[in-house]
Amino acid sequence: MQSALAVSQAKYWHIRQVDLFSGLATSEVRQLGELVETELRQQGEAIYREGDLSDTIYVLKSGKIKLSRISDDGKELILCYVRPGEVFGELAITGQDLRNGTATVVEDAFICSIRRDHLEVYLGRNPRLALEFSRIIGRRKQQIESRIIDLVTKDVRTRLANALSELAADFGYDDDRGTLIDLPLTQSDLAQLVGSTRETTSTIFNEFRRDGLVDSEGRSIWVLDPEALIDYSWDQRAGKAA
Repeated sequence: MQSALAVSQAKYWHIRQVDLFSGLATSEVRQLGELVETELRQQGEAIYREGDLSDTIYVLKSGKIKLSRISDDGKELILCYVRPGEVFGELAITGQDLRNGTATVVEDAFICSIRRDHLEVYLGRNPRLALEFSRIIGRRKQQIESRIIDLVTKDVRTRLANALSELAADFGYDDDRGTLIDLPLTQSDLAQLVGSTRETTSTIFNEFRRDGLVDSEGRSIWVLDPEALIDYSWDQRAGKAA
């Protein structure tokens, strides 16, 4: 069994690996470590659900998290995926009482969590970290607003091309087949990501594959040329308009 000292040292190490906390002094890390809880969560688990009490902020150390919301017609809409080192559930710090979305583990995750009241006190003592949290909240708000605008103003082909290019940039790595998106994605996931039906999304994806822009095998997706994928989408729209 690990000693209390070994557990504490492991927690401090994990805190240090998070970009948000990497600039903290040793004494600040120790103070934060007294407030942070760490846990392992398995694929498929919900960290929180829409309507749950919003009283905790999370930082993902490893694994992947899906943030989603239920639309007015009862369908799930994927807002984004969270990468290691990123914060999620951050709106709790703004005074949000209830969660307006769901966070689900899509790849076994190691998570740091901190209660809102504890974090508020800590941020009050650390203006630099408070400023960075404000930036994080602003970036996430902008990201989600951009997603919503896309759903309203762009067609499915453009939304799918943009989504695949963004996933390749955020989660991709190059191999001999192209840029592999390091997420287990189904056609249903893609449909929920672009706010369309599975059938329509699958038809457009197969069109992209037929034209040599993407490739897939099981739940693995490769983007062969992200820039060409975006250009192709705009070319198709221009052709229809003409």
